[in-house]
Amino acid sequence: MKEIPLNIYLDNNATTRPLPEVREAILEALSLSYGNASSAHALGSKSRTNIALARESVAKLIGAEPEQIIFTSGGTEANNQVILSVASVVQKPVHIITSTVEHSSVLNICRHLQETHGAEVTYLPVNSNGIIELEKLKRAFNERTSLVTIQWVNNETGVIQDIQSIGLICQARGVTFHTDAAQAVGKLPIDVSILPVDFITCTAHKIHGPQGVGAIYAKDCNKLKPLLFGGPQEFELRSGTENLIGIVGFGVAASLRHKNLSENISYMRRTRNLLEDNIKKAIPRIKINGENIERGCNTSNILFPDIEGFALVAQLDRLGIQCSQSSACTNQRPEPSSVLTAMGLTEDEAFASIRFCVSVETTENDIAKAVACIVKCWQNLAFKKQGIL
Repeated sequence: MKEIPLNIYLDNNATTRPLPEVREAILEALSLSYGNASSAHALGSKSRTNIALARESVAKLIGAEPEQIIFTSGGTEANNQVILSVASVVQKPVHIITSTVEHSSVLNICRHLQETHGAEVTYLPVNSNGIIELEKLKRAFNERTSLVTIQWVNNETGVIQDIQSIGLICQARGVTFHTDAAQAVGKLPIDVSILPVDFITCTAHKIHGPQGVGAIYAKDCNKLKPLLFGGPQEFELRSGTENLIGIVGFGVAASLRHKNLSENISYMRRTRNLLEDNIKKAIPRIKINGENIERGCNTSNILFPDIEGFALVAQLDRLGIQCSQSSACTNQRPEPSSVLTAMGLTEDEAFASIRFCVSVETTENDIAKAVACIVKCWQNLAFKKQGIL
């Protein structure tokens, strides 16, 4: 009898599966409250109410006020809108400080501004733990610095930057501070009322909401400029008919995560640690990238000796275990992870590193089965490379 493949999903930083409550809310919005929120009739009013409730839920998750939340099509649009907003109000060429380990939606808009608008961009290096050094940040400021944009939790390694200290440095210099918090919101306790941060961007599909919807938190919405021009939606900052079903799903996902935040964080950290500990017992020579620094609760990036990572990912996929080598936005390119090489890994080491990301749906039984397969596949690949098989 043909063996039935497993179904163990360990790529939750790429996306998560929408929870049952989220799917039910989306289905209800599709079938019962599908009106255009700009319409004056009852169905339009119902949609406006649903969007308002979702805005409240997303705001509550990070300690914001509802009017500080702007819905977008996702994290990429949110990051672009914030960075372009700051750049657009500066009369002379803008100076932006960012890091070498940012998400592509930050790095590429910065490069675009360099190439087309003469912007000066400082790309701060990171140390072997993936952390920017605060003294180097302080020295990077000049009289034209208008924006610092630093990712809160790295999507490949889970490494957490010191957002509080970075924000205070920016605040003391009167410089706008933005953090890409796609992997932080819902995975760390966040209270923007006490954070020295001007803009936070996030996306629903990292916390079991739907794909295609994200949000900007703006401490002062007057500093945000629209990318699109049309109707008055989203306080005239994001024109176009709202993605009602996405926003409703985001709201439910945010509400569920807020209700169980501490329990969810503890559960994911425990599950992630179980994965790492059991792999380490079986393969003592592995290296966990970023292990010596605080990391997000669900992410593990492991360097496996003596193998090529893409081969391990492919073998695990055939067995029904999904994982990845780097960010989903760059994972299909035959290049080593820029995040890992920035941390000092060689190209071979970066290619041999695999990212595993658990979620609230990952069970201990999933971990036990996954570890057994990971170890077996690694052994087969390592022995084959050594000519033993």
